[in-house]
Amino acid sequence: MATVASLVRGSDGYMRFIDYQSTYKDDNKEFLRGDMWQFNFTKWPRIVYSPGDSIFNARLNSVQVGIDSAISGFEKRMRGNYVIRQQTGQNTSGQLTLSFIDREDQAISYFVDDWKQKIADRDTKYSFRKDDTVADCQLVLTNSSRLAVRTLNFYNCAIMDAPLDK
Repeated sequence: MATVASLVRGSDGYMRFIDYQSTYKDDNKEFLRGDMWQFNFTKWPRIVYSPGDSIFNARLNSVQVGIDSAISGFEKRMRGNYVIRQQTGQNTSGQLTLSFIDREDQAISYFVDDWKQKIADRDTKYSFRKDDTVADCQLVLTNSSRLAVRTLNFYNCAIMDAPLDK
């Protein structure tokens, strides 16, 4: 009687990389889940109202990271005819999308509105210093045992858009 393993592997030697014991079992490792993370501000914007880490984290639903990881490059022309092309995969600009559920006290809504107002006032278009309106953030991805497997640090973060739920 043929076993499942002998049927999958075939007799002529093709697809020998498919082996349940080594490939699919993978030493009983868990899949990396998308819901096991912690986001926090390592530096809040200096002059913006802060609801605090406990309120912020309790109301934060999801974090979506949009960092371009494509390999790109730049060219530099030296003395008219000598071109240097540098390839790099270190493009670090991007955006974070945070989703919240706010409560009656509207702490998150006030935080977002205050941050937008400090960057550019609605009426006067006055803006505070950039150093006072940017934040530093950290996103820690964890495994099912809640041990950190990846840490992403974000520097000089500024709010771009903040639609409010109706």
